[in-house]
Amino acid sequence: MHGKNYNKQIAKRQRVKRTTLVIGMDIGNEFNAMCLMNKDGEVLGKYSRIYNSRKGFNFFSKIIEAMKKKKGFKDVLIGMEPTGHYWRKIAYFGKDKGYEVRFVRTTALRHQRELDESSSAKSDIRDAVTIANITREGKYIDTVIEDGVFRQLRTLAHVWNGYRDTTQVQSMH
Repeated sequence: MHGKNYNKQIAKRQRVKRTTLVIGMDIGNEFNAMCLMNKDGEVLGKYSRIYNSRKGFNFFSKIIEAMKKKKGFKDVLIGMEPTGHYWRKIAYFGKDKGYEVRFVRTTALRHQRELDESSSAKSDIRDAVTIANITREGKYIDTVIEDGVFRQLRTLAHVWNGYRDTTQVQSMH
């Protein structure tokens, strides 16, 4: 590993303090799996079904706030694999709650899964634990999640491009 990248990873690892609750999330279509972990890698809780709904997100927030109070955590670091578009709602929800949200590469998850156990079989809760470990170790991507005006501009650009493409196709016929 190059010196610059190695130093960057060490700095990321040092961001995780004793007062940081690390969360690994395996994102799905209907629901997400979640693992709560401390700095030392101790699993504090596993939840296999956090639904992708307002009710599910509120449950997610209640779990986090209860664990913060119980164990004295001050910060929350959420790691997730950004699959499809399903990550967006929970990531924005987490960011709005003041949690730090970071992404984990799919290849890093797959390789770590293979290293952790001889079986490379996938399970949602196992992936959530692996994602929490990868995040705790600082092996995540620094993520910029736009909000406010920048989020609105991005949405507007997507709508405009879709409209433009549709009108171009219609004018050809």
